[in-house]
Amino acid sequence: MADTSKTFTRTTTGLHYDLSKININKSIHELIDDGKKIRDRISFDQLGKFVPVKRNVVEGISHVEEKMIGDLMPLRHKRLAASAFAFFRGTDELMAFDLSKQTSTNIPVVISGDAHLGNFGFYASPERKLLFDLNDFDESTIGSWDWDLRRLLVSIVLQGEQLGLDSDQINEIMQGAVETYQQILSQCFDDHSAMERYYFSTEVESFLQSEDSDHKLPKVWRKIRDSAEQRNSGKVVKKFTTLDSRGHLVFKENAPRTVHVSDRRFNEIREHLRSYTRSVSPDVTVLLSQFHISDIVRHSVGVGSFGTRCYLVLLTAIDGSHLVLQIKEALQTRRFRGFDVTTPFSQSKPDNGERIVTCQQILQRASDPLLGFYHNDDTGRSFYVRQFWDMKESINLDKLDADDFATYAKICGLLLARGHAQSPTAAIVHGYVGTKKKLVSALINWANEYSKQVHEDYQEFLDSLDADETRE
Repeated sequence: MADTSKTFTRTTTGLHYDLSKININKSIHELIDDGKKIRDRISFDQLGKFVPVKRNVVEGISHVEEKMIGDLMPLRHKRLAASAFAFFRGTDELMAFDLSKQTSTNIPVVISGDAHLGNFGFYASPERKLLFDLNDFDESTIGSWDWDLRRLLVSIVLQGEQLGLDSDQINEIMQGAVETYQQILSQCFDDHSAMERYYFSTEVESFLQSEDSDHKLPKVWRKIRDSAEQRNSGKVVKKFTTLDSRGHLVFKENAPRTVHVSDRRFNEIREHLRSYTRSVSPDVTVLLSQFHISDIVRHSVGVGSFGTRCYLVLLTAIDGSHLVLQIKEALQTRRFRGFDVTTPFSQSKPDNGERIVTCQQILQRASDPLLGFYHNDDTGRSFYVRQFWDMKESINLDKLDADDFATYAKICGLLLARGHAQSPTAAIVHGYVGTKKKLVSALINWANEYSKQVHEDYQEFLDSLDADETRE
């Protein structure tokens, strides 16, 4: 049997991601008053005015792809070309650059940074309860609250169009999402204590049990719940592995998406997983000490992250059971060619894996206990580690009818507000947004205008692909 005692060891690490921008020394009432004063300086009309930005779409995408694996770019482009919404999902660097040029309140909270409709999903809590929450944090950071809400609204427009909804229906759905965001912030800071905000439940059963005539959940949720509970390491092993010629369990290959790593990369990842244990709790280290690494493949997933360095690690325990870890490259938050997407809260020093893990643990009600990170000093690349699948599942947005889609959008608005409310500075946001209808109208107008920009960008991207094919 392989050596199981030295694969995972633990030393301590400190937190380096700077959270001081969301630390406050004021009461909730003072923070709410601060938000109202900001409203006097930055009106809702200013917030809702779209400011066109000049930039080269193809160069921006190419700049991001320079850091990715070249062999995977044709597949990545195929995924981006699937629809305007797919393009929007995979090119958040464009919107980030544009948002940095818009009027913003710059009230800082920990944000997802990429809070579109497709980045909410199901996953398992440490107690094996099925949760529904934000589930993608590659772009998470400290930033202005409206960046998340704007991205959510634009995704509603694009997905609504894909579902064949008319503009009035889409506007009504956006209205429901913004009003829900406002209402939840109001409840969080007017009615709930800090501990109540912290313990807000995102358990799927709680959502299902709260169903009534006004808050019906999509019927598809029940099917997803049953499916998600089957998505575990055992299921991964059954689907993704096979026996090699020597009878050893190994991952199946599916080039170029899934390929085995070289012996050098295998040994490198094994060493880095030892560094990873510095970022997890002692009980997780003891758990992992019972496993040894059986196989490693590079396995690409997603749309925007497709082409980054992602790996699956097959671990085998001393009792013969298996665990599959996913290692994902943690790139620096969005960059645009020739320009840094800087904000008043940008940080250059923190490790990106640590940034992602820190923000995820703040925004999610509960996170994967195996979630951690490491840094490759030789290449300067950062990575984060988590369980693969582990009851992770998402709703097929194309299968929703208009009513279910509206409910889904409201739930995303609810969860976004709850995540933001973990930052005490969100009380300032509450003071600013209040329950004003004028804010709703302003943000809807902005999202509709920006969705036109997305369609233009998408067409420019498709034209560039056609041009490349012609040259070939």
